[in-house]
Amino acid sequence: MESNQMKRQCTAFRLPAILTGALFAGTLIPVWLLGGCAIGKPVPEAALYAIEPTPPTSSLPRKPQTLTMGRVRVAPVYAGKSLVFRVDDVRYASDFYNAFIAEPDDMLASRIAAWLDRAGPFQSVAQPGNRHGSSYVLDAVVNELYGDFRAGRAPEAVITIQFRLMDLTGISPSPILERTIGRRVRLPEQSPEALIRGYGEALGEILAELAIALADAL
Repeated sequence: MESNQMKRQCTAFRLPAILTGALFAGTLIPVWLLGGCAIGKPVPEAALYAIEPTPPTSSLPRKPQTLTMGRVRVAPVYAGKSLVFRVDDVRYASDFYNAFIAEPDDMLASRIAAWLDRAGPFQSVAQPGNRHGSSYVLDAVVNELYGDFRAGRAPEAVITIQFRLMDLTGISPSPILERTIGRRVRLPEQSPEALIRGYGEALGEILAELAIALADAL
């Protein structure tokens, strides 16, 4: 009975196949993913993280229009809760034991709406699902969301988001702004904590650039 229990614990902590293959190929893997399975020890719980964008350093002049945050879609490879990192030029791996506290699409939609509500240029910004009376809706597609931990280079947090601002005041919705903005933020170390802080810095810079573009489009 004890042997079977130990076996179940080890199986639960097995590294993803793509990561195991990278190890055998000699690829450098972050130390925080190599805890392994100690026989007789309980399987560790996942550490949970939230992306907090750097707060706006200034606010834009408020215009009378209102905005609702629309749908945020995340590319399938990054859409799960597990943190994703790049192993080499063609391989990626996910880390079940370090994960987002919520689905990344919902989390990012909430963060983007709150950030723009503080920074302007809209009179107010509503959270997703509340379009009543809004002049505009902002949709987004997250094309990249990963830690670049390839060997031989400094680790980086990578985010790229495609935004579309839709005007709801006409007979039918019409796009008035489409912009793709990306950032790569260098990290001091290869760790989940550094990656999450890097995501926050990258997202803050992306939203600062977006806010200016939105103001110009109104």
